[in-house]
Amino acid sequence: MARELLMGIDIGTQGAKVLVVDPNGHTVATGSYSYDFDVPKAGWAEQDPKLWWQGVRESLSQIWDKGIKAGQIRGIGVSGQMHSLVLLDENKEELGNAILWNDVRTQNECTEIEQAAGKSRVMAITRNAVLPGFTGPKLLWIRKHEPQRFVRIRHVMLPKDYIVFKLSGIFSCDVSDASGTALFDTEKRTWSREMMAALDLPFSWLPEVHESQTIVGNVSQVAAHLTGLMAGTNIVAGAGDNAAAALGNGIYDEGSGFVSVGTSGTVFAPVNQLPSVSDDEMLATLHQFCHCLPDTWHVMGVTLSAGMSLNWFKNTFSDELYDAFLAGIDGIPAGAEGLFYLPYLNGERSPHNDPDAKGVFFGIQYQHTRDHFTRALLEGVSYSLKDCYELIKRCNVSIHDLYVTGGASKSPAWRQILTDVLGRGLTFFDGREGPAFGASLLAGLGTGVWNSAKDFPAFFDTVNETAVIPENAKRYGNDYHTYQKLYNHVKPLFHT
Repeated sequence: MARELLMGIDIGTQGAKVLVVDPNGHTVATGSYSYDFDVPKAGWAEQDPKLWWQGVRESLSQIWDKGIKAGQIRGIGVSGQMHSLVLLDENKEELGNAILWNDVRTQNECTEIEQAAGKSRVMAITRNAVLPGFTGPKLLWIRKHEPQRFVRIRHVMLPKDYIVFKLSGIFSCDVSDASGTALFDTEKRTWSREMMAALDLPFSWLPEVHESQTIVGNVSQVAAHLTGLMAGTNIVAGAGDNAAAALGNGIYDEGSGFVSVGTSGTVFAPVNQLPSVSDDEMLATLHQFCHCLPDTWHVMGVTLSAGMSLNWFKNTFSDELYDAFLAGIDGIPAGAEGLFYLPYLNGERSPHNDPDAKGVFFGIQYQHTRDHFTRALLEGVSYSLKDCYELIKRCNVSIHDLYVTGGASKSPAWRQILTDVLGRGLTFFDGREGPAFGASLLAGLGTGVWNSAKDFPAFFDTVNETAVIPENAKRYGNDYHTYQKLYNHVKPLFHT
């Protein structure tokens, strides 16, 4: 049996997905499994890592039910939510729930890291401000608040690396995911012993770090029995979800970029060298991470509650499916007749490093219906993504070709709103699966299907474009300034 198919696995915040593609990039089978995260306290977000493993196993079962044979799989790549902290003990058993990327309990620990290592030194090494969602501050929080768990730690990893471990028994990480830990030298693409020493954390806890397409292990006999995969199948290091999604949408050359709407929202642009570090407080919230291809980096702005805002609103006020829920917003004019939404349901990251920020609807009047609120919500998330886009422009990074992926790319109404808010046309692919597809491409690079991204078949030639509606763009240009003022006016109330 020819081993010609590639598998991508994505560990999202709200579900796992498995994708199988052929060497021409055509999707031949998919499987998925939904789950949720826990909110034990305001500002906290946790998840049991075993849910991810269950999600992978259930998704793989769907793949086999569709006629795919394990012997056809040449290689496996894994992507996943970034920053979330997974801990194992000396017996390689899980130490409680993972603390997720959208958990904002660690503001004090972020300050402690900058004091311990020196703020300018942290920026020089990691190329990022230390933000509450990052991995390093979570370790300091556990040391301070859960010392009994802290003393049992032997292995620190990220969500996709936990799945690689469950599949292979190997501890590994890749450069894109490691970049978001506050423990990594982003320019040198290696763990920072200086950061670990400054924080008095054992370097032995960290897994070996690799370029994303590197083969790090093989499916073990135990995992083969549990999943149906063939023992010995190659597994590459994989990538963080945003880097994998970028690769899966052809975003790996400088001058390209994409807007992604998943649970969070991102604006992402590859660069051939890292921009200079800025003392500007807002620019410091712009991430500088390794991309998932060698000798490439990327800049990225993040809004924490993008698709999650819509998910919260729909699930709170309706039992309808998304298509039905969004059906009425086309009848609401741009600007939602003066209704605004700040999408800060669990704090914010870019451009406001503010874990205390809250969601706000402003300007409510008698004429506003549920459809007005829904449109205002989509517009508010789009304004927040525009904040991220403007940060990248201020960093002197040019984006000539801008793509959209994730939930906004699948909804014509949201895609049009985002296009008009940004004031430029957006390109999108029909049916593209994002991170899982990118992870499958990394598996192909690692197993020799292609030598480099330049050898990819014509994955990215057939595209669609949403054009700007000028009158809507004009309205949004004016309303964007009101949106920006709203945060500054209500910010003091968030901290009372």
